[in-house]
Amino acid sequence: MIVVLAPTEDLHARRVAQEIELLGETAQIISWRSIARGLRASLSYNGRLAEVSIQSEQDGPTIELADIRAIWIRRPSPPAIPPAVIDPEHRRFARQEWQGVLDGLTMSLGLDAVMVNPLQAQRAAIKPYQLALAQRVGLRVPETLITSDPLRAQRFVDTHQGLVVHKAMTAPRNAFVDTRRWQETDRAALHQLLVAPAIFQALIEGPIDVRATIVGQEIYAAAIRTEQSRAGLDSRLDLDVPTTPYEIQGDVARQLHALMTALGLTFATIDLKIDEAGQLHFLELNPQGQFLYIEILTGLPIAASLARLLVNAQRGEVQGAWHGAQAAIDGSRKELATGSNQKAPRL
Repeated sequence: MIVVLAPTEDLHARRVAQEIELLGETAQIISWRSIARGLRASLSYNGRLAEVSIQSEQDGPTIELADIRAIWIRRPSPPAIPPAVIDPEHRRFARQEWQGVLDGLTMSLGLDAVMVNPLQAQRAAIKPYQLALAQRVGLRVPETLITSDPLRAQRFVDTHQGLVVHKAMTAPRNAFVDTRRWQETDRAALHQLLVAPAIFQALIEGPIDVRATIVGQEIYAAAIRTEQSRAGLDSRLDLDVPTTPYEIQGDVARQLHALMTALGLTFATIDLKIDEAGQLHFLELNPQGQFLYIEILTGLPIAASLARLLVNAQRGEVQGAWHGAQAAIDGSRKELATGSNQKAPRL
């Protein structure tokens, strides 16, 4: 059995689970939200980790996880505490205890299983850190300011004569926050940075966005003709924009793989921009990124590729290249040398 940690309604998890079934293996999507419906989890130690089991609901079947050899941490949801627990401090304590059990369970499984995107690697892939590593492996990165200081933000905008984009560092659970071009009316809201910092980047002008999805050693990239978009900067807001498969080659491909290795990740979506001179610029990476819309628009077999990687791991056909983050991070330090940035291949 292959385990996918994600909300049960997550379409990406369900799509990959379908592909796993087509390859003759069983996939089990497990959501920590099931705690509110009676989920039971146990870890048993007897000189070694002897048993890891989950019972999704009271009187439901028990899933023994000790023999699991492949896990995809797609999008683990926070523990959902039963509504019968009313006191806020009691709810906080219960959530804290559950989080410790679930994180420990997940990380313990990773000792013997191939884990796609371990928890510690996902937490390391925060935007300030990934931007620092992207520069170190040689990728072009737009001039960037991450700040809670309204005056620093104002100086950055003025230095770039307003040719700036701004975006959030994280995604709220209750709203979609897109990347936006700076407008002079935004100046009146800069004081809100004291409440929540934000990212400001120099605008990279060019006709094409590139959305790359990395699965193991494979790069599935799509060129999105944003010059034809009706939605401004964020290509996710206009799915009618012409989108075609795109090949990332040479130095940029090697640098993207070096970034993934340094972060300890097996899967991620990466946003890049092609400027007017044909150069590729790294914008950001998301270890939980969406890829189904790219698969639908281009026919790229992303879900099938991820399913095949997990199935190969379950069958013992994958070596220990994805067993956790730290070894990968340590091993890649020596390879973070700079290299010449290659121009983007013409389409």
